[in-house]
Amino acid sequence: MKAVFAIALLAVAMLCTCSQAQDNMTDYWMNTALAFSHNGTNEEAISAYDEVLKIDPGNVSAWRRKALELHVLGKENESTRAYEKALGLMDEDLKRNPEDAKTWYLKSLTLEDLGRPEDSLKAQEKALQLYSGSLERDPKNASSWRGKAEILYRIGKSEEGLQAMDRAIEINPEDIDLLSRKGEFLEFMGRYNESLEVFDQVLELMPTDDVTGRVEVWMAKVQTLDFADRRSEASKALDNVTELDPNNVAAWRMKAGYLGELGRYNESLAAYEQALQVDPDDVQTWSDKASQLAEQKRYNESLQAYDRAIELLPSNGSIELAMAWVGKGDALNKTGQNDEARKAFVKAVDASERALVKDPGDIRLVLLKAGAQFKSNEYDEAIKSYDRAVEMSSSPDSSYAASAWIGKGDVLRAQGKSKEAMAAYDKAIDLSPMYSDAWHGKGEAQRALGLVQDAFESSYVAEKLGYEK
Repeated sequence: MKAVFAIALLAVAMLCTCSQAQDNMTDYWMNTALAFSHNGTNEEAISAYDEVLKIDPGNVSAWRRKALELHVLGKENESTRAYEKALGLMDEDLKRNPEDAKTWYLKSLTLEDLGRPEDSLKAQEKALQLYSGSLERDPKNASSWRGKAEILYRIGKSEEGLQAMDRAIEINPEDIDLLSRKGEFLEFMGRYNESLEVFDQVLELMPTDDVTGRVEVWMAKVQTLDFADRRSEASKALDNVTELDPNNVAAWRMKAGYLGELGRYNESLAAYEQALQVDPDDVQTWSDKASQLAEQKRYNESLQAYDRAIELLPSNGSIELAMAWVGKGDALNKTGQNDEARKAFVKAVDASERALVKDPGDIRLVLLKAGAQFKSNEYDEAIKSYDRAVEMSSSPDSSYAASAWIGKGDVLRAQGKSKEAMAAYDKAIDLSPMYSDAWHGKGEAQRALGLVQDAFESSYVAEKLGYEK
């Protein structure tokens, strides 16, 4: 009997060990995916989420985050399928436990991502009802206060949401996750100084040896400073990131970008060099450096940097290769090498087409191809590509659709079809009135049609929205 019991205990121990190992691997790949996402390497993030899903196919968070990464990459159909998979898993969970408020809330977010606002609202109301019921039974349930805060904030009751978050923090005053979320609430409410104070509080509570956590908080501060238009301070905040993690190529790149915007070009280029010291073959850094050099009108150096990026990229087609060829074409145009520029744009079209063979659902590639076709004077083909991008947009308010309408308007205007161009710009404005390029294009089309006063008003709106040539 003792032997049987001992074997049973050993079996349980083995199961626990396997389960723990699985949990550890899941956490490892989730953290890896988040790191890739923060660095802007979305393809790698998706690959990491796929590793999570090999271990745990029912991981709702992994499916949702993968869907978001796919959306960022313009793969809207794949993104929709990933969201639908997450939704199916949540429905299964709710059959087993219909009182799970957190799952109802996640379901509402997923339904919104799938363009089902009415169903999303019903799920959200159910989640809020369950959180409120939980708090009536146990007013010291920090998790329920957090959930209620998230919903109140989401429905526009930001002050009430903040108050609910504060109730959660009163219960767990040193909970780093709660405080970090409060900092984000304040940031998106435009209360930047308060947000920065909360993030500083988080840094005081966080262990000094938690490098990953401290980097994330400093990056949150960088974003707050960016939103507050305090770019110089954002650049300085990035010094803390690079000090903690000197091999963080994305942080060096971001710092270089801020310094360039501030007109501190020598420091900007020095930051790009730091990134390249860490990874001499980082294509994004070479491309960004090339763009910076072009902005400084150092076109020969810019062309050399673009050539290095192109050299590093596989020749069988990718969005990065297409973008590099477009950048090179623009730089060549600036030096008056128009024939060579057109050849570069044709190369960009070819790279886009090759990439689309492998990934026909990437709307960004279609938009990039359309832009390159326009710049190489293939107007009719460009319009076809822009129309395809509109058709590919899975949600009616997609920013990709707006970009396509603006691009189409530009092509039509170049063809002298000002009336049709104005209609295309109006389509973009209908999607969002905040597109300065659409207002500028509309103004130019109106001017060509002799609508002087209307053109003046459109151009004025474009200028107020920050339009730059």
